[in-house]
Amino acid sequence: MRGEEERRTVDTRQESPEVQTSVAEKEQGRIGELLSRINDDVKTIARDEVELARVELKQSMRSATADAAVLVLGGIVALIGLGLLCVSLVDAIEPLIEPLWLRLLLVAILYLVLGGAAAAFFASRLKEDLPPEMNRTKTEARRTARTIQEELRNARHH
Repeated sequence: MRGEEERRTVDTRQESPEVQTSVAEKEQGRIGELLSRINDDVKTIARDEVELARVELKQSMRSATADAAVLVLGGIVALIGLGLLCVSLVDAIEPLIEPLWLRLLLVAILYLVLGGAAAAFFASRLKEDLPPEMNRTKTEARRTARTIQEELRNARHH
């Protein structure tokens, strides 16, 4: 095999300038074709990365929307239950506090504090769901960019 390489080298040196130019043009054509393929691959990878980001964003938004819907439904049910508890509590503390207006005021304050705490808790949970989870997409995009850079460096050296 080494003898064939030496013959090719010798043959190339002995060939006419026209033949050497033809060989160089063919090699440049191959390099151009290779660069064209790399360009097409980079475009495809970029499109795929954008599509992946779009899918992940949709999934994150669906999750946040479902959580918000459950929060609203839970709030409605809680309001109905709160009204019933309020009436029950106001009636139950009658032996301790005689005036009806004072019992209503105390129970209203109690429920406002409890409701505010519950709303703050669930609002913070909803905020956590709103930012889309893009860590995997970012990592893959960076890895793809590094791989492309390395491949281009390798192609230049060869």
